[in-house]
Amino acid sequence: MDQHIEQLMRMASLEIEAYDMQTRREMSSLNRRMPCYVMSYLQLGTAILEIYDEVYEVGPGSIVIIPENVLHSHYKTDCKPATFLWWHFSFKIQYTIDALKLFNFPVVSYLKNREEFEKIFHRFYDGSREMNKLSELLMHRACGLELMAYLFEELITDKRLLVNARIPEAFWQIFRMLNGEDIQRITLSGLAQQFHMSPTYISNRFKHYFGISPIAMKNRILFERSKLMLTDRDMTISEIAEETGFESITGFTHFFSQRAGQSPSEYRSQNRHY
Repeated sequence: MDQHIEQLMRMASLEIEAYDMQTRREMSSLNRRMPCYVMSYLQLGTAILEIYDEVYEVGPGSIVIIPENVLHSHYKTDCKPATFLWWHFSFKIQYTIDALKLFNFPVVSYLKNREEFEKIFHRFYDGSREMNKLSELLMHRACGLELMAYLFEELITDKRLLVNARIPEAFWQIFRMLNGEDIQRITLSGLAQQFHMSPTYISNRFKHYFGISPIAMKNRILFERSKLMLTDRDMTISEIAEETGFESITGFTHFFSQRAGQSPSEYRSQNRHY
């Protein structure tokens, strides 16, 4: 696999939103969009998935992967019991890039080694039930990554998982620049001059490859870094403004307030961790 993709995956952060194991005789989730990924493994029974104008009848051993904000319907047409192992998650790089969009994931797959996948999920589901909250969080992430690794291994081995597009080196360079320290001064015009492309072309192609424009990515990273500094570090607003590359407190406050809906001081007072 491309070394750049491998580097990206090392940077990806997995967040588990919800998970459960349910046996149901009825299910009717119609015309639904979720703000996160949905993974639903069918251990027993049958169900129907409608997505991308296609209809899939899924059975035991099937795993459904539904991207965030994609319209879909997932339902049963009989009253026989069906057991679902499911989890909702995000898998992002630098708070912005959906790591899974770099791959052409099949919507429905059938696992060859069902027992191993189920064993991991049951450890994920059962192992954290009597833990304290911190241990439970760590268990979720560890088992979630193990589930993800198992899925990648099976799909890549069977050549059912391919990289969506070969990303040119220039765009990898831009991506690395946006993941650096001094990113406030990055502009489209500056990138255009450096890489000898038009600003519009750079913005459109970067968004095609990574799902977000370079300036939107820069602003999102600056915003997330600012939130972390406000909640986790003993820095003044002036120091945070300087650290994130703003020339004035006023400029930083305007930038932050536009995105958070409140001033940096208000955000800190409501979210500080110590």
